[in-house]
Amino acid sequence: MKSPSPTILCGGLIAMLSLSSSLLAEVPAYKMEKSFGKGDFKAPPVCVSMDAADHLYVLLRDGTVATFDADGKIAGGFKPDIKPVPETMAVADGRIYLFSTVQTEQTREIQGKKIKLMEPSGIKCAVYDPAGTKQADLKLPEAMSATDAHFIGKELVIGDFGKSQILFYQLTGNEGKVTRKIDKVFRLCCGIFDFCPGPDAHSMVVANLGAFKVQTYVDGKKTTEFGARGEKEVEFCGCCNPVNVSCLADGSIITVEKSPTRVKIYDKTGKTEKVVTGLDELVSGCLKIPIAVDSKGALYLASSEKNCIVKCVPATATR
Repeated sequence: MKSPSPTILCGGLIAMLSLSSSLLAEVPAYKMEKSFGKGDFKAPPVCVSMDAADHLYVLLRDGTVATFDADGKIAGGFKPDIKPVPETMAVADGRIYLFSTVQTEQTREIQGKKIKLMEPSGIKCAVYDPAGTKQADLKLPEAMSATDAHFIGKELVIGDFGKSQILFYQLTGNEGKVTRKIDKVFRLCCGIFDFCPGPDAHSMVVANLGAFKVQTYVDGKKTTEFGARGEKEVEFCGCCNPVNVSCLADGSIITVEKSPTRVKIYDKTGKTEKVVTGLDELVSGCLKIPIAVDSKGALYLASSEKNCIVKCVPATATR
């Protein structure tokens, strides 16, 4: 009997390796583990944030802040006295920063008629400790609205949907000074504007949802971007997506889409794509799906329609 030629053996090995790689690529990166908080929430969750001890802070639409431990058990909470009701928050160094958008009455002429409207005109920021005791009120000029907020390095960074800009503040005492801004480059939609601290120092990742792009900025300058509109799994579909973004410790970028709900994980250049499985539709229509990530890489997704937090964990491949 004639032995197979080296070429045939090599070809077969390559085919087997290709098949193996294909099968491994189909293994989901993450899976839905559980949901929690539904019975504890008196209003829909609108923002989530994680501290260094893996305590999850959830801001509800009525302004209440609820705290959960790593097992999803409620550990505390408070309702702040800030008015208007806060819309977003940031957690850093044992402090909770709550941001609200001030509305003022404006007269606009629409189709020849003068109409009075309430429009964003500035922001308030109140700082609390985890027990709910107010620590300070911050003055943050130049922002029309507060849609998202994070600390990047030592700077407080605000996403301002009203002016389609991101503002970087240096805090001195209870006042913030704008050191730089990113503007005139975002295509926003549906009142949603989300970003997160990036994988490198002084970097940030932005969900430019109207452009169907994920963009990375370092020191306020764009360095990379990826994304395209389309129906393929690697693309972003719908009227505008992704609505939210976050990062894992290894620099991977998590994107969250609505209608349908899809959560995907890319490498930081946008070349690798994996999916989170087992998720139901978390929202219908043009709503955000806030996300936080703990130190072990678990994902926490807030559903304002289901009134719960959905936890997703790394999936274990089965052979």
